[in-house]
Formats: sequence, structure tokens, C-alpha cells
Amino acid sequence: MSELITDIVEIGRLPDVRMSFHLMGLHVRDVGPRWTYPSHEHPMYELHWVIEGDMKMIVEGQIYDQKKGDLLFIRPGIIHSCKSAGTQGFTYFCVHFSVADPAFSKELERRHAVCYEASSPLVKELVPFLSDLCNLATENRGRSLSAAKSMRVYAAVFELLGTLVEQLSQTDNVVLTKKEVLAGRIAENIEASIRSSLLHGQMEDNERKFVQDIAESLKLSPSQVNRVFQQVYGKAPRKYMSEILLSEAQRLLLQTELSIDHIAMILGYKTSAHFSRQFKRWIGIAPSVYRSTVVTDEI
Repeated sequence: MSELITDIVEIGRLPDVRMSFHLMGLHVRDVGPRWTYPSHEHPMYELHWVIEGDMKMIVEGQIYDQKKGDLLFIRPGIIHSCKSAGTQGFTYFCVHFSVADPAFSKELERRHAVCYEASSPLVKELVPFLSDLCNLATENRGRSLSAAKSMRVYAAVFELLGTLVEQLSQTDNVVLTKKEVLAGRIAENIEASIRSSLLHGQMEDNERKFVQDIAESLKLSPSQVNRVFQQVYGKAPRKYMSEILLSEAQRLLLQTELSIDHIAMILGYKTSAHFSRQFKRWIGIAPSVYRSTVVTDEI
């Protein structure tokens, strides 16, 4: 047995991958020349692709005349409205999504461009995956997806999201400031701390101790850690940590049949009561209610 172990030579390995995404409001529509949609905002990213015709989208007061093949990328919380711009109406395909993955969200939040023309490299790369999703939506309108077709949707979505981030990075040519680099290192420390806690120990209950440990590892003061992270990410380090934990808790509640006691233990909480109180602070309902409500809604 020892000889077999000695003979093993690892020649490749990928890191563990765990991503939770929510695809919502994926639809294809034909609308008339008088069609309008009022100003609104939502907590999800939106891709709005014109298949035929012309439309006008107003994003935070900026007007975009969207032609056939053009794509709009709208971030969460951005106020926008749209209407027909031609005499014949238009056909569009819309995808709303959220991704509970810190690295992916970090990439998307740095992008401020909104409209990409059909001839742009970004749109050309995305068209095959947009077309796949568009065709699936058209073929299966009003019907539940089979397991095989669900996997096709997942595959197209992941290809779409991966290509989107890759192309946005090249298109926007982002150069990080020293402050952004430092905030990124803080985020990496937070994520590493959570991974370690999930594998080996209890979650740190004391916010001051949590921030202090990160500050010491980066040779900063706790106030510097809080200030820099807040300026770049728009939230406190503790909130960032809570969002990652919430995403993991939601995944375990919905994608596994583990008991709430077991989930609390996996997440590093000393008791299930402690976990339940924290979960209720996050979203306003207990884990058991969240699990039963979401499952019932999906059915």
C-alpha cells in the first residue's frame, strides 16, 4: 500500500468550485410600437438584448438607443425604463440574474459601461449563449423543464457568465488603484477565514476580534481595514462576511436534506439556536420557514 501511495504523482488539480446563482425573469417578447415600461429597479443584474427592431432605454437619466443586436448590461439598484423607438415595435430577450460568488460579484461591480453595440467583441462572444438561452425559452414557454433541458440551461448560463466577466475585463481595461488592491486583499482574507472556519472551527462571534485579526495579518489598524473596505466595496467587512455565510446557509437549506442542527454545525455555530437567530437577522425569517416557503413556491 505504501508503494502505491509513493507512486502517485499529481499532474493537475482544479480548486473546489461552489457557486450559487439565481436566474430570474428570463424571457423573449415581441412588443408593439407604443409599448413602454416604467422606471424601476431591482436587486439583480440584467442583460437586455434586442433581437429585432429599435428601442430606447433610459438608465439613470442617460438615454441609450438600442438597435438590433445591441446589449445593455444593468447593475443592481440602477433605475431604468424603456420604450419602443421604431414604428414596428421590437423583439427582445432579457435575463435577470444574481450570483452569490464574491470574486464574480467583485468583477461585475467594477464595470460601469452600460451599452455594447452588436459589433463589439463582448456581444459577439456572448451571442451564442444568448441565442441558446433564447431558443430554450421559446421552445419551452409555459412548460416545466426536464432534467436534461435544465442542465442545458445551466451550461448556457455558466458559459454566458464566464464569457461576460472575461470580456468585460478586456473591454473596460480596468487598472486597480492601491486602495482597490488593498480592499481585494482584505476580501481574500475574509474568504479564507470563512473557508477555514467551515472546515475546522467555530465562527468568530466578536466583530472587533474578527477585524483585528485581518488587520494584524495585513499590518494595518482595524480602522484602516474598515475604512478602505467600506470605500471600495460600499459595505463593512463584517457585512461582506455575513453575505457569504448567508449564501452558504441558503444553499445548504435548499440543496440538501440536512437538518438545521447539522447545517448550523457545518457553518461553525455553537448551537442551532444561535444560527437561527443570526439567519433571522439576515433575512427576517427563520431557517425552517425559509426552507419550507421557498420549496413550496418552487413547486
